Amino acid sequence: MTPAPPVTPAKGHLPPAARPSAIVNNETDPASQVHDVATGSPLTPTVRLARPAGEPAAPPPVVVHGFEWRDADVLQPIGGPVARRAWSVRTLGDEIIAEGGDAVGFGRSRTPLDYFFAVFPQDQLARMVRPTSAKLVQAGVLPTSPGELVKCFGVLLLSTRFEFGSRTELWSTTARTKHLPAPAFGSRTGMPRRRFDLLWSLLTFSPALDEPPAASGGSEQLRWARVNDFVSSINTHRSSWVTPGDTICVDESISRWYGQGGHWTSRGLPMYVAIDRKPENGCEIQDAACGRSGLTLQLRIVTTAADQQSNLTAEELAGSHGTAVLMRLVRPWAGTDRIVCADSYFASVATALALKEAGLRFTGVVKTVHRRFPLASLASRELGARGDHLSMVHLDATGRPDMLALVWVDRERRYFVSTAGSCQPGTSYERLRWREMEDGTGAHRVALTVRQPEVAQLYYGCCSQIDRHNRCRQDDQRLERKLGTHDWSMRVNISLL
Repeated sequence: MTPAPPVTPAKGHLPPAARPSAIVNNETDPASQVHDVATGSPLTPTVRLARPAGEPAAPPPVVVHGFEWRDADVLQPIGGPVARRAWSVRTLGDEIIAEGGDAVGFGRSRTPLDYFFAVFPQDQLARMVRPTSAKLVQAGVLPTSPGELVKCFGVLLLSTRFEFGSRTELWSTTARTKHLPAPAFGSRTGMPRRRFDLLWSLLTFSPALDEPPAASGGSEQLRWARVNDFVSSINTHRSSWVTPGDTICVDESISRWYGQGGHWTSRGLPMYVAIDRKPENGCEIQDAACGRSGLTLQLRIVTTAADQQSNLTAEELAGSHGTAVLMRLVRPWAGTDRIVCADSYFASVATALALKEAGLRFTGVVKTVHRRFPLASLASRELGARGDHLSMVHLDATGRPDMLALVWVDRERRYFVSTAGSCQPGTSYERLRWREMEDGTGAHRVALTVRQPEVAQLYYGCCSQIDRHNRCRQDDQRLERKLGTHDWSMRVNISLL
């Protein structure tokens, strides 16, 4: 039999024979325990040495900006396991909508309107009715009511299910094609086109404010007041009525706006944001959401740097900006031992330490803010095939690991800092990819299975919740594209709605 050809390792990787192998647990083999370099005392059994038998001792600790890291695998979740929690929403009738709780009785289930009222701020309708009615009366028509505003919201959402060039077409009783029914919004919704046009042009989410002159001091704060009332109502309502699961996702969203804007003008959007990696430009919103249900929990409008500096405390100014923003978003759930997952904008060792003091766990991907993180040490290590990882730990005063730094390779290297989870194997994921077959039959789609540690599984199982919401709003509903407006505050408020 012809022997198999030798395996040539890819550049920057080690062949399987040279990769670290598993060692027996420290509890059963004292010779394999990890010892403190300074004192010689064995470390906790939840950490094991990641080196094959007969190899030299583990390398000495790495000190990064006064923070000491050492090579080790974490066998048990750092700080102990986090119990699984089901999300829930308390309704006005003191009922609890829990995970999988659509049924409300025999043969009955909740309607979409029930869910809308469960998460919509109850005082917001009253705050909208007064200024909107004043504008309608000034225009010589009847004032509005809370019920009519809810119907207007329904018309807005229903319009996303139709393709049209002008709003007039939505009230047409003649079908554009024989394959689709006529929109006929007049009979379908009971709201005349004239009434909807008036509400759309005069709808006010907060008391109307005159546009301040450019030279007026504090003009940016006055302009943001057009949307801040709605944001405050959402934050207050969600923190009191919504109970998230055991994970919280923190990320960014964009409210699409291509009109006037910028801090250099007194008209238009006060802070215009254009990010290459985002599909749209406009108003940036930082948000926290439940990692299980995707329900938005807290929102924060991104303002200019000067305005943000004026609203931060002295303690927040002394630390990282991303840490300060994240702490404000998750503050209502401090002390609950939930796990916060965030991307590289928020992730850092300082963030992990701040959340630990607040009684929360953290898992995030480190890219740019790597102070006190052993990035150079992990980046210099060679890894084998997809799914391999290396880890380093930081020990607390009792000698137990309280923070994990991990590098995991997929198509590229990902660096994690975490105060939750472990290095134990998580659930492998599969992706269909095109591969050229060696038998000369051409390219075929094959299932690619990639191993991932528990920390990576924890992060990627939570971090996409806000991205899913953004895709639904921007690509599915497309309300920001279908209904145009010249008022930036209307655009932002409708995006929040």
